[in-house]
This record gives sequence, C-alpha cells and structure tokens, in this order.
Amino acid sequence: MVNPELHLWRAVLVAGLTDAAKGAEPQDAAWLRSRDFVQVCHLAQVEPQAVLRAYRPERFARLPKVA
Repeated sequence: MVNPELHLWRAVLVAGLTDAAKGAEPQDAAWLRSRDFVQVCHLAQVEPQAVLRAYRPERFARLPKVA
C-alpha cells in the first residue's frame, strides 16, 4: 500500500509534467530543469533523471491541465 504522502507527491509530479507538456506558461517547461522538480521527484521517491528520460510530453498533453 502506498502511503498518502507518497501518493500526494506522485500526484504533484504528474500535475507538473502535465503542465510542462501543455506549456501555457513560460515557467511550466522550465520547471523540469529546476530544483523544485528534483525535490518533488525525491519526495515522490523517483529518480529525476529517470523521469526526464521517460517523459513524453505528447502523452501528458492529452490530460487536463491542473489548476
């Protein structure tokens, strides 16, 4: 079972990846190169470089933008 805090940080990561794929705001894509991105990855217990290697914006672009 995934603990609630881990589940929350993974949702934050998905929301950030979705926003970066949509790119509505200039800071959306820049987030992927930020310390905040690295911190969220660590809190979500995933490796930031692995996330970036696997990230395919077109897959996330179809998801609704999170407010």
